[in-house]
Amino acid sequence: METMKHNTIRRAGWVLCYAIIAMACEKAGDTVVATGLTDPDLSATAETVILDEQERNTLALQLVWNTGEIQLTGGYDAKSMAIKTTALFALDEAFRTAARPQDVSSASLSYTHAALNELALGLGLVPGEPGTVYVRVETQLAANVPPKRSNTIRLTLTPYQPSDAADYLFMATSDFSAFPWKLCARDEDGRYDGFVRVDQWYNFYLASEESDAAPTIYGSYPEDGGQYRLHAGSDRWNLWTSNGGYLYLQADVNELTWSETVVRSLAVTGDFNGWSTDATPLTYDSERNVWTASITTTEPEQWGIKILVNGDWGFFFGEGPEEGVCALYRADAGGFAYPHVGTHTLTLDLSDPKAFRYTVD
Repeated sequence: METMKHNTIRRAGWVLCYAIIAMACEKAGDTVVATGLTDPDLSATAETVILDEQERNTLALQLVWNTGEIQLTGGYDAKSMAIKTTALFALDEAFRTAARPQDVSSASLSYTHAALNELALGLGLVPGEPGTVYVRVETQLAANVPPKRSNTIRLTLTPYQPSDAADYLFMATSDFSAFPWKLCARDEDGRYDGFVRVDQWYNFYLASEESDAAPTIYGSYPEDGGQYRLHAGSDRWNLWTSNGGYLYLQADVNELTWSETVVRSLAVTGDFNGWSTDATPLTYDSERNVWTASITTTEPEQWGIKILVNGDWGFFFGEGPEEGVCALYRADAGGFAYPHVGTHTLTLDLSDPKAFRYTVD
């Protein structure tokens, strides 16, 4: 919600800036005039990039530009003026196929291998083959002022085909006859989490594959008090939980520990219910393994909505990487978009921890 709030404040600042420029504000009889905004001078740290999934979180490309220095007549300070800057990528130099214009508040833009690969594939480049992409930036002082355009840079990008396999740990029954749930390390850092529904005193293992012959099978450390210590040796005990019901599990294979949190409730919160922590609870459907709630709104949610776990503002589902996907947060973040008006059913599917998905019907 804070991110959306900041965007609203930024837009309000734009309106104020436009008003300053558009009005015949007079100081000592002079009309205020803005000067100094020039065509951006764009540069890139590389013009040929071979993208690599193994380097997915490292920097692949940085774009840098300058736009001159704005000055206002009449003694006014131009430091607080907002300039709208948009980065454009296209397959043609005339930018007839501009892809996902990105508004930028700074004078630079950085891409990791994963982010630039996603953009390249979105433009239609073929994995493993070099392709040409053009990039430029545009700056604009006000809606009624023609934009300034930078020079165009020609990039040669070679994208990769992302691996479909997520980094999972599979929950196995104590006899390995079934693998009903799984945890995922979404950041591929050895820290796994996910949601499961089990009976009280449930016994299980965590395996790297859905097989009793998996290369790695974690149980508990074979001594009293070792319940929450992971151990992959042949002398391992099984893992167990004394809590029945819906649980949030975390496993850290770096520290060889795991933990559990009982999910007592999930509840939707937003403007429509005064940001209540319990007015709109979700109900678990055990046959479909999903959570549902009925939501009635009279206007689109300006800050989006959040789904709180156990009524905790520090443990919730909020803004995700794309529509239909929400992310799990343990710190402040924005809600996910909810433009629907009227009465609708929200369905939350937590069965695959690689991506927590929701639908609105």
